[in-house]
Amino acid sequence: MPMIPHVPLRLSSVALSALCSTVVLGQEQFGSRGGLEEVLVTAERVVASQQDTPISLTAFDQQSLENLGVIESGDIAAYTPNLRMNKTPASQNAYGISIRGIASSEPSLAIDPTVGIYIDGIYIGRNSAAAFEIVDMERIEVLRGPQGTLFGRNTTGGAINIVTQKPSGEFGFEQKVTMGERELLRSATSIETPEWSNLSARLSFTHGERGGLVRSAYTGGDLGQYDQQAVRLAVRWTPTERLVADYTFDHFQQDSNTNLSQISFVRPLQLSLGGGQYEQAAAAASPRRSGSLPFIGDGKDQSMEIDGHALTLAWEADSYTLKSISSWREFTNRYASQGFGEFPSDGQTLLSASFDGTTVPAGDFVQMFDSQGFNEHEQWSQEFQVIGALADDRLSYTAGVYFFGEEGRQADPQQFVFPALLALGSLDAGTQAFLCAGDCFGKSIVLNSGANYYEADNDAWALYSQFTYDISPKWAATLGMRWSEDERELRLTNTFDDVGETTLSASDSWSKFNPNLTMTYTASDDLMLYGKIATGYRAGGYNVRATTQTSFEDPVNEENVTSFELGGKSEWMENRVRLNGALFYYEYEDQQVSQFEAGSGGASSKLVNAGESEAWGAELELTVMPTDALLATFSYGYTDLSYNKFITSVSDPITGFPARGEDGEPLTADIANTASTIAGSPKSNASAILQYTFPHMGYGQWIAQFDVAYSGDRTFQTQLNLYDRADSYTLFNARLTLADIPVPHGELSVAAWGRNLGNEKVREFGVDFGALGFAVNTYRELRSVGFDLSYRY
Repeated sequence: MPMIPHVPLRLSSVALSALCSTVVLGQEQFGSRGGLEEVLVTAERVVASQQDTPISLTAFDQQSLENLGVIESGDIAAYTPNLRMNKTPASQNAYGISIRGIASSEPSLAIDPTVGIYIDGIYIGRNSAAAFEIVDMERIEVLRGPQGTLFGRNTTGGAINIVTQKPSGEFGFEQKVTMGERELLRSATSIETPEWSNLSARLSFTHGERGGLVRSAYTGGDLGQYDQQAVRLAVRWTPTERLVADYTFDHFQQDSNTNLSQISFVRPLQLSLGGGQYEQAAAAASPRRSGSLPFIGDGKDQSMEIDGHALTLAWEADSYTLKSISSWREFTNRYASQGFGEFPSDGQTLLSASFDGTTVPAGDFVQMFDSQGFNEHEQWSQEFQVIGALADDRLSYTAGVYFFGEEGRQADPQQFVFPALLALGSLDAGTQAFLCAGDCFGKSIVLNSGANYYEADNDAWALYSQFTYDISPKWAATLGMRWSEDERELRLTNTFDDVGETTLSASDSWSKFNPNLTMTYTASDDLMLYGKIATGYRAGGYNVRATTQTSFEDPVNEENVTSFELGGKSEWMENRVRLNGALFYYEYEDQQVSQFEAGSGGASSKLVNAGESEAWGAELELTVMPTDALLATFSYGYTDLSYNKFITSVSDPITGFPARGEDGEPLTADIANTASTIAGSPKSNASAILQYTFPHMGYGQWIAQFDVAYSGDRTFQTQLNLYDRADSYTLFNARLTLADIPVPHGELSVAAWGRNLGNEKVREFGVDFGALGFAVNTYRELRSVGFDLSYRY
């Protein structure tokens, strides 16, 4: 995979840990010895060679990120075995992430993600604000499998570790401009100051904008456009040889249009009962990607603002290093409309929300489903570490204490259209009746979910340690331990079916001890084998979209995973071939699964403990450099998931309503044999990257890169997935760079690139609205071409 140059020193684990936040890695891809360069990572919180790290991981250095056009962490998913990152509907900033089939796309503040994202060691608590431009990325590492010790913040699936550039202490200037189709423009500027009085700094600013990916069928305006800015300040202070202080501030601001959800199917039952609105929706529906969508709103009506501060202090003693990592982050997300298609009323078949039999005036546009609100979140964390070595460096250790706190609130009122004959509503607390009065056949009604507002207050503590002992020159054992405790408080204001509109409060706590054991065998300088048993845990939580008091006050239990992994890392043919791979098997208990539900109360997702599941699979990565000019990288990932027990409410895939038993009551059953095992994650994915460096010419050096990425079929829900299933696809990309263009000072390069050259219509995410009668999907960008201009001094 992408490479990080060799550091020509053999350092003790103590020195490496001190350098964790100070080493500035170069950009050259080939070593002077004519072989592959060493890849340095911080997957175990200290700088070490990837080949010596007993974790299934993929690493991308700065040059590789640039060649692949990466500006967000999700851009590397296509080239990483068993990793999936999809932006969820109605948002430019929320990710649904899966590693080895362990997936989570729930954006609420009451449920933690399964895959943790870390920036310079700091946990990003919410995937709903994880898709933002990360300025000055130096490296991205993807750690697969439970990271229950060192990255233990509920990371049952794995961790994405992002490392940013630190000040070098020397003056520098970088400017990059990108232009492409659909009015794509991005400018990135970085300035480094020389060291002065033990202080050095790096200031970076980026601006990006893009036109729409599709057009409005009504106005012809752009849908899916955005305008964003990002600022990052990094300051380093080295008052003594032993003490290093790193402070960073980052700010991200985006204004966007999120109307990219396309109606793909309308159910026959709702179509036959719903009148004009459903007839228009059915006429606009298409199972294939459309170039225009039925939205009037083509302005930037959603805003996301993120601010973060971080301070890392590292003090190096003779035999150990002490570290303090402090952080504070907040984001605010406001949206005027998150819709899924809107159509004009015919003045006859759309009843108003007043429930008095009047109709919505002809010509008034009404969303089939719409939400307007805000999402605010604040988090802070403090971590203390001690890293060192004993017994003549035969025993190395990392230990620490960790605290994480967050507060958030969200308002998400909904308005939607529903067949009038089927509409149920609460007359009094605990009493429901049909809302329709008079002749309602062939008519729809506009409904509101009522108050939908919650506040969350979560705290987490942990103690952790990891010890590695060199039993012999070839054998080493690593023992990791982490004790975690999570506390949650939640206040939910909603219109509940059984108690009416009110505010309910609940709180609970969960704790867990997670041990891990790894045995490593170094057969030679070029071959390392390892076996690992790892455990992981994700705290329980509450359903913030609960429709009854009972379903709210009964929390979801914690989930637990035990993983078994065998892996190997090797280099062959005088360091020109690198082959890494892993086999894994894991068992899940009380797996938390999100179930989408919709009806007269609106659309919601309910988190349930599915029961028991298991999975096995493999990852394989091969890097070959047959000549100094040619570099080839191949990757493959496979995951086979099965449910042993999955007891939940059953949905009828045809009508979208809850299935009912012989007694007429909603059916609860074990759906282990019918639930989708590719919900959010395909069984297999693969990629290949070929890069050729031509001989240096007098006017510069040409570098050509071609890459291809494959993903298998997948669904987005375990049950309702007939109409939003994503087929397999293959993407082709290319880049041609002219580097080392002669200029009086600095380095100048220009590159032309093309993405999705096959113009593949890729489904990004899908939602089946069940009883509401329609399913929607979002799609990725079609073929695009552009160029980069880069100057470094």
